[in-house]
Amino acid sequence: MASHSGRMGPLGASGNWDDWDPDDAHGGYTGKVGALNGLDPAAETDTPAAAELSSTARAALARMQAADYLTATFAPDDPGFVELYDTLIVPQWSRPFGQLLLSVLLTQPRGNAWQVLDVACGTGYPTIELARYLGQDCDLAGLDTWEAAIQRARQKASDEWLRNVSFVVADVCASGLPDGTIDTITCNLGLASFADPRAALGAMARLLHPGGSLLLTSPLQSALREFLDIYYLTLRDLKLTDYKHNLARLIATRPTAAQLRALLESTGFEVERTVNESFTLRFAGPRAFLTSPIIHTSFMPAWRDVVPDLTVRRLVFNEVERRLRARAEANGGALALTVPMVCLLARRL
Repeated sequence: MASHSGRMGPLGASGNWDDWDPDDAHGGYTGKVGALNGLDPAAETDTPAAAELSSTARAALARMQAADYLTATFAPDDPGFVELYDTLIVPQWSRPFGQLLLSVLLTQPRGNAWQVLDVACGTGYPTIELARYLGQDCDLAGLDTWEAAIQRARQKASDEWLRNVSFVVADVCASGLPDGTIDTITCNLGLASFADPRAALGAMARLLHPGGSLLLTSPLQSALREFLDIYYLTLRDLKLTDYKHNLARLIATRPTAAQLRALLESTGFEVERTVNESFTLRFAGPRAFLTSPIIHTSFMPAWRDVVPDLTVRRLVFNEVERRLRARAEANGGALALTVPMVCLLARRL
């Protein structure tokens, strides 16, 4: 099972965890062994504790772990997926970002009847935590287009008897909410889910009153740098130049803190504060990493598209797995991957 470290510390000593530069992908993760040795390593197993999952969600998890990660796809409306997302992905992936967001938000002054909107709230994290922290003198709403997730969020809020929060199935660009009425908008990991992030930020700016605040979290471009370097170096060593360039272009689409700041400033915001932190995801080994719900849902489809030919893709990922295994063994058996993250606090102009 993946886990994040209890301590969220500063970035690496080089300070270069923001953007990913292929020139920095030196051979340090690959060892001294040649490419394509050992094409059929024994696969590890890494089964998360599933006692709290329903039988439907356990079946969804089993399908995911047994599937061929190089071809399988999973949809948000698959049976059991929303529960799997809420129980496994939110604690492992969303929570560290949400903790960073909450640490910044709770330093901000607020008045009575504070109006807060959590955009792309999913199953209600961190919306429900905000409702607990802010109390009955604040009004909160969570907004998302994923209907099953909103239904689950409503049930969780009802189970806790929270009366200061509501959840709405809607796109922020067509929410029907009146412009200029929201005090604070939060968006934890949500920006990447929008087909047009600029339009989404413009809609958020319109909903805020002048001087209202936006708190936005995102992983930075070099998230999972240890894997990215190995993938890139494998493609380089196999002389798959076009695919190597495909990967570099994919990584370049992920934001740096400076790019996020520029995007906010171009959509009606002034950035007041930028907070960088990092955390570590740990897996039993490369197969556990590559078949984990986090990777399946957020990263693997794009990583697979780097190598469109399935036969070549299998050869490449066999070698990637072998190099990841060598890295894990050199570090005591567990595969650790660093996730740099940023929280930006911005004001609507």
